[in-house]
Amino acid sequence: MHRLPLTVRFTQLVGVFIYYLLSRHFPSLPYAAMVFLLGFSIGYTTTSASRDAATQSASIWLQINGQLILLVFLPGLIFLDSITTNVFLFFQAFWQLVTFAFPMVMGGTFLTALVAMYVFPYGWSFNLCMTFGAILSGEIASHRIIATVLKILVAIL
Repeated sequence: MHRLPLTVRFTQLVGVFIYYLLSRHFPSLPYAAMVFLLGFSIGYTTTSASRDAATQSASIWLQINGQLILLVFLPGLIFLDSITTNVFLFFQAFWQLVTFAFPMVMGGTFLTALVAMYVFPYGWSFNLCMTFGAILSGEIASHRIIATVLKILVAIL
């Protein structure tokens, strides 16, 4: 059996380290997008010619069912978002979020899915493209739109 350097605990520690760096030094960068880019870069390194322990471990991780990965890591991400949400401001800006943010995120998701389906050479299914679009447009757009709505609310109040 191989000793896997990219175990679940190591990956969680990397996630905590990224969160620490982003929250202290780069608060405007979205956490989920940075973790996505890290995962993308690790996946890309498995295509390189070198076969060291990290690339062997990543290629083993690529064979794991994606639903299992979601079940392991999604609760932590949802908890992070729920614990950092200001409930008072959320209820105060609820209708602005529904009328502005929701349609824009849906449009961004659909457009990103179309780009992923017809531009990327991966041959992904439409459902996977929509998931990819939801991850990217939801995280990036929500931070920008919520920040804009909050700035408007502060200016009005």
